[in-house]
Amino acid sequence: MMNHLKNVDYTQICVCANLRKKTRVVTQLYDKLLHPTGLKVTQYSMLAHIDLQQAVSISRLGEILLLDQTTVTRNITLLKQNGYVELNRDAHDARTKNITLTEKGLEKLQEAAPIWQEIQDRIIDDVGIEKYADFYDTLRTMQKIIQSYDEE
Repeated sequence: MMNHLKNVDYTQICVCANLRKKTRVVTQLYDKLLHPTGLKVTQYSMLAHIDLQQAVSISRLGEILLLDQTTVTRNITLLKQNGYVELNRDAHDARTKNITLTEKGLEKLQEAAPIWQEIQDRIIDDVGIEKYADFYDTLRTMQKIIQSYDEE
């Protein structure tokens, strides 16, 4: 058995390493094209989700984006410093702060959205809508399977 393992090229089959490499390439493209707006793709995604939710807590935003609280807090701090979001105490739970978009944040989101949409459309067109849909389903299935490991 050990001899067989020596012949395995882990760089080719490692799920984690392969996903991380590919997502870095995708992230770098989005960040480069969004650069004129001053936003990174993570920050764009946060603004879009805050807009969609209207008001959302840091912990809930982390759950939605599958990001740890430190990453969310760091990015929300930057977005707040730029005047794109504000934090207000939840009317029902004073311990919770809700994030909302400011007018400036909404304008920034509207500035970045066409750039984001253009990248999306180009990648999906180049890959093909059917292949992209299959890929998305595969990623979603992998996420469910991997999250089920926590329940074991």
